[in-house]
Amino acid sequence: MSIQHWLRKPRFLLLFLFLLSIILGACGNSTGGPKEVVFWTSITDDIGIKAQRDIADAFNKANPDLHVRVVPEPTTGTGDSTALITSVRGGVGPDVYLIDRFTVGQQAALGLLSDLYPYTSKESQDISKQYVPFAWSETLFQNHPYALPMDTDARALYYNKTVLREAGIDPSILDPKNGPIKLSKLKELAFKVNHKDAQGNYDRVGFIPWSGQAFHTTWALDYGAQFFDNNTCQLTALEPAMLNTFNMYHDWSQALDYQKISTFTATYQPANALPSQNPFYTNHLAFKIDGDWDLASIKQYVPKLDYGVTYMPVPDDRTTPFTWSGGFALAIPTGAHNADGGYRFMRFMAGPDGQRIYTKETSHLPTWKSLLDEKQLFDPGHTFFANILSFSVSRPPLPVGGQISDELGSVQDKVDFNTATPKEALQEFYNRVQPQMQQYCPFKLEGWSNPYK
Repeated sequence: MSIQHWLRKPRFLLLFLFLLSIILGACGNSTGGPKEVVFWTSITDDIGIKAQRDIADAFNKANPDLHVRVVPEPTTGTGDSTALITSVRGGVGPDVYLIDRFTVGQQAALGLLSDLYPYTSKESQDISKQYVPFAWSETLFQNHPYALPMDTDARALYYNKTVLREAGIDPSILDPKNGPIKLSKLKELAFKVNHKDAQGNYDRVGFIPWSGQAFHTTWALDYGAQFFDNNTCQLTALEPAMLNTFNMYHDWSQALDYQKISTFTATYQPANALPSQNPFYTNHLAFKIDGDWDLASIKQYVPKLDYGVTYMPVPDDRTTPFTWSGGFALAIPTGAHNADGGYRFMRFMAGPDGQRIYTKETSHLPTWKSLLDEKQLFDPGHTFFANILSFSVSRPPLPVGGQISDELGSVQDKVDFNTATPKEALQEFYNRVQPQMQQYCPFKLEGWSNPYK
């Protein structure tokens, strides 16, 4: 019978097309065409996605045997690995995955990421020394790298000069040349700013220590929390720094009246408000803790705002400045089809060439140390943040990092609402998270410590 006869039968037609695709694929590879590298990214805003595509284009031009395809893959929030888990288990994962650096240890513990030591050990230089230390430490699990650091950030105290002057406070006392402000002094200034209208509602507030980046992890790190004891494989829920953090919350929330502050926030920054409707922007809030990313927002929404940026406030028994940083990293998911090509792309994107492009286009801070000396990469406002990276610390890369953050959020709510004492709430946190940590014991938190203890 002729081949035309067999092709008229649906089953044989499908088999023929399948075999033909394999043959054509083999022929395509034999022509020496570029091999694809699939890159999933959760940064999908206009500026971020353009920067990543520009990096991919630069890499493709320099590496004609590979072609990176950038695939936007939004997530529902920090630590969300639903899509990654599904793809890895289904054998259809990407070759490179952009991951919140804080969650590398957690995802590695779940078996979702490839150990990069077989690649990094073959480098001509110790690349761990090329990155800012806190960023590199976040990529480690059991002392092996599972990602390469990408961008980063830093946190500082923003102060509204107009609000301070209206309260009779000279803003020059916040100048960075004076060093970091003590928490007790910040509280004194903040309460001097506080003002209520005829109905007894706040129309001007000094500082809300649980708002924005002034959340549990910020203060815990500032007070010197270690989070974990390597010797006992136990979370240190009741260590002094944790108790200090939530005692501060309790005292400040009671003094301000948490419900009245909630009314203030609902009035001056209601849900779904425009970005420009921010009490700091509209001269109703004197101080806030925020990251360097807010510089772009101020420039866009309130370019004439009279404000300053200085070091984070510190406990009264310390004079050394403090900040902490987050950011993203690049990883190879378990079972990647083109892991070798993926590492080459990661090395480019997370190296000086890729980070230089990303820094210029997004105004994020780089993690490749030598780029911090290229002052032309930063505008004057960003220079301050670039300089404070030298003493920044990260969150501890524990395999239950996501659970720790979620549960500490619950502790913060209980203390702010005065439904539990700090000690009671922290004990509940320990009771919930330690059993999850226990499954990884014995475990050593390598390469990380909080120098502010």
